[in-house]
Amino acid sequence: MDRYSLIVEQFTVHDTRALHQDTLWLNVSAFVDGDLVDSWSDKLGDFNNGTYFTPQSVRDHPPTVINDPQSKVQFIFQLMNNGNVPSGQLSGRAAATADQLAGITSNIAGAVGLGAAAASGYIWAAIAIEGFANLFSWLDTDCDGPVAVDQVSGPRYWLDARTENVAHAIQVTRNYPGSDSPTGCGGNSNYDVEWSLNHSKTWVPVVDAVNAQTSLSSIAGVAATAHNGMLHVFGVGPAGATINHASTLKGVNWTIDVISDVVLATDLAPSAVSFNDRLHVFGVEVEGQVLALVYSPDGGSWWDEPQSPPQLLTKQAIATVAFLDQLYVFARDSSTNRLAVTSSSDLRVWAQWTDVAAGGLAPMSAVSAAVLDGKLHLFGIFNTGKKPAAVVVHTSTTDGDTWAGWDTVEEGLPPRDQPSAEPLDVAAGVHDGRVYIATRWETTGGDAGPTSVIELNFSGDGENWSGWLVPLAYDISFEPSASPAIAAVHNHLYIAGPRDDPDGATTDVWAY
Repeated sequence: MDRYSLIVEQFTVHDTRALHQDTLWLNVSAFVDGDLVDSWSDKLGDFNNGTYFTPQSVRDHPPTVINDPQSKVQFIFQLMNNGNVPSGQLSGRAAATADQLAGITSNIAGAVGLGAAAASGYIWAAIAIEGFANLFSWLDTDCDGPVAVDQVSGPRYWLDARTENVAHAIQVTRNYPGSDSPTGCGGNSNYDVEWSLNHSKTWVPVVDAVNAQTSLSSIAGVAATAHNGMLHVFGVGPAGATINHASTLKGVNWTIDVISDVVLATDLAPSAVSFNDRLHVFGVEVEGQVLALVYSPDGGSWWDEPQSPPQLLTKQAIATVAFLDQLYVFARDSSTNRLAVTSSSDLRVWAQWTDVAAGGLAPMSAVSAAVLDGKLHLFGIFNTGKKPAAVVVHTSTTDGDTWAGWDTVEEGLPPRDQPSAEPLDVAAGVHDGRVYIATRWETTGGDAGPTSVIELNFSGDGENWSGWLVPLAYDISFEPSASPAIAAVHNHLYIAGPRDDPDGATTDVWAY
């Protein structure tokens, strides 16, 4: 996840707007492609001349997630002297004012050209508060009024480049002369403000936006897919009696709910797929039968699927994918250990299971599927019988019947930073004309016992690979406790999986 925070670090009051003390409120608002995505207000306190640090509780406000590097981003802060507008009204009015300011400054950027505006980044710097006094007409009782207003804006990729430093931040210290104060108040305010735009790349817990106490959990691996412009992640509830579900539009806010009345094999991840304008969830029940569980038009209400695939028992998680106007299901037959596939165009009539040549796949290796440019790609773990003992392998088909031979990903080499690691599982997805895989690599023999890490790889054709890479995280070490999932939506690739937390929790799902 890419998270951003505009933080007012400290301020120096040279002259107050009020006669003796300013009652300061801070509003910070964030816009993505012109839409307000976050806005909050806090009271800082009463201040006379002097230098003050912003309270830590204000600086620790949750950051804003902005995932699309092409999006146009604007952060605006308003530092205001306010002794009359109630807090409930101030937040809404400050957000509305920020929206007006965002529109004005965006138009200025368009008029002068993106290159010129982005050359400084702070196009507000040339505009005095006095020129926009009418926008603060709601804040004109007694000595109330703005004392410092500023913004930082630009394409997210531009902000990323400016924050690629030791502090991971754009840092600004600036003087803000205030607008004319009313008769009977102090002179015009005069403030120095030190503020920053901070950027972090990190894993974040999947937590409900309304109830922060509710988080997505899974006692097994997870599934993820995009459907109707939203990302959906599914986990297995306690004893396999429920499917836990989380959804998000842009990775900013999550909604978490529970799909009840299913009984799954608790150590196997579910599988999810968008097909024929419906979101479908598949799983493996306790006895090993592959089941089509539920479907939803939009991810809000759920209905039982009309018909499951023909009977087949398995001990591994299954894979589902939409390909050639069919929904394909892949499973390992527990009686023969063969990899089998079935398909359906309507989930009412299914083809019989047929074998996919998979000699050498590890007995406990589930497979993962993704479709790119009219080709279905299938991934799994292969037992070599030598060192390395296991490798990630790949096959593909253009018609669903004829398969290419299995070949090794990255010539069977482990990641450079994990030379003695072995792959545990693999998840696949498609993003920006490439097929991506996320693999858990486990290293044994260390003082701390087995440890695992998720590494990404991608290819434009399934043959030439970019190299293994750990998702960059500035402030957290992510050790997965079960198989991850990978999916793309809104120009961003997401990874999700349960985290083996240092505090002992191994079921909470995190996302990147």
